[in-house]
Amino acid sequence: MNYYEELRHYRLINLRTQLKSPTLVRIDINLPVIGGKISENNMRLQVYAHLLEIYSEYAGLVLMGHQGRPGGKDFIPLKQHWIQLRKMLPADVDVEYVPKDEVFKPETRERIGKLREREIILLDNMRYFPEETKFDHSTSGYLQFFKGVVKTCINDAMPVWHRDNASLMCLPYLAPTYIGMRSSYELKILDEVISKKEGKALIMGGSKLQKISYLMKILETTEGFTGGLPSQMILRAKGQDLGPENNKLLESKFSFKEFEEARTLCNKYDVACPVDFTVFEEGENQNIELKDMRKTNGIIMDIGEATLEKYAERLQEKEVRIRAGPLGVYEKGYTNGIELTKRIAGEGLIFLGGDTSQEVVSHGIDSHIRDAGGQILISGGSFLHGMAGEPFPSLDLMLKLSKPR
Repeated sequence: MNYYEELRHYRLINLRTQLKSPTLVRIDINLPVIGGKISENNMRLQVYAHLLEIYSEYAGLVLMGHQGRPGGKDFIPLKQHWIQLRKMLPADVDVEYVPKDEVFKPETRERIGKLREREIILLDNMRYFPEETKFDHSTSGYLQFFKGVVKTCINDAMPVWHRDNASLMCLPYLAPTYIGMRSSYELKILDEVISKKEGKALIMGGSKLQKISYLMKILETTEGFTGGLPSQMILRAKGQDLGPENNKLLESKFSFKEFEEARTLCNKYDVACPVDFTVFEEGENQNIELKDMRKTNGIIMDIGEATLEKYAERLQEKEVRIRAGPLGVYEKGYTNGIELTKRIAGEGLIFLGGDTSQEVVSHGIDSHIRDAGGQILISGGSFLHGMAGEPFPSLDLMLKLSKPR
């Protein structure tokens, strides 16, 4: 389905007439968390701060978002996010925070009903509530709480569109619902990427391999390059010995089934993998060729120098170059991924997701990427989900129900 075209009647193009107080907005401020702290300089929060400033000019806003998953180290309240949003928004925009124990209280509902322009309420992490992952419109507590209070809704959470979470699915049942401006922008880029049938490359990094069935669909029209843990996983699935420490790490991170899926992927597609790595061993960094990795007791920290050269040369031939996930441990100063980014900068370079965008922001080259014609998107897995032709449940529901008034 061409979502961008199908949703043309759901775009925000006249905020004065479309938005009414209070407006319920689903955003995605799920951020990397290190030592219990979110980043002080995060592009995703900056993007939403700009959007909320615009939206709040025309309606009081109540915000829903999430952070991490139950049991994870990044599963924390949204209080830090609230503090940073207050710093980013103008002083005359009032931003309140509602902790989890107060979210669904009558007092909160009453306060939401009184929201006016330049007033914003941020509700706590919606994943604290079991209903978030078990939406049923016939029994939904979200609908019971917000129905009759909320006048309009905005779905501006493209990074989680591949999920059917209640905070997304409830919106069109509550009030006329629109696609947020940032999501509409990124959806347009997705549509443009899908329409190109050749000349595309996907550079896969990060800490996990995307769903294999989706990657197989993407790799039908897109050449694959790997870094980070995905590259190590694929090499290991091929039988490559990466040294005892790296082998052990991979076995702790991935299941036997995932290794089998990776083996299926690389048997069907010629996915490019590193030919060397930067390894930290005995207190120093070493560049080690793939054939010698079995001899090392160090930990892989980045792609190697020869891989950087090889990837840069091959990627210069691609009209669209999509970076999805860091290629090395950029938080500790490993920058071969950044160097590759500089070499392949320009029109057609697209960055996906929170960790990937944070990599370039933390090294101060985000504006350079944009000024050179590249694009830095806040959507990650959902963008790849769309590239694979998979559905977006909350958008399908919007299209199924009546158009916004």
